[in-house]
Amino acid sequence: MITIFNRAVLFQDVNAEATANVWSTLKANSIPYEMKTKTGQGPFQRQLQQNANMRFTMGGTPASALDGPQRQYLYIIYVRKSDLEKAKKLCSL
Repeated sequence: MITIFNRAVLFQDVNAEATANVWSTLKANSIPYEMKTKTGQGPFQRQLQQNANMRFTMGGTPASALDGPQRQYLYIIYVRKSDLEKAKKLCSL
């Protein structure tokens, strides 16, 4: 089990394809990992944006279609500290 006490950051990026390459390599080599996804917007700001989009389009267009490029996701992959060096070598990091 990976906990906050025994984990280390292996990879952080905004590129979903690069992130998928890393976690698929870890999975293929049976290295346990945990992935977190963060956005630049907090939950309150997202709710305000969605409410504004719903009023603007009268509910006809999903809010995600109007979000545009400002929504950026940060992908963070954690592994156990004991697996960090092996994972870096396998993923060429």
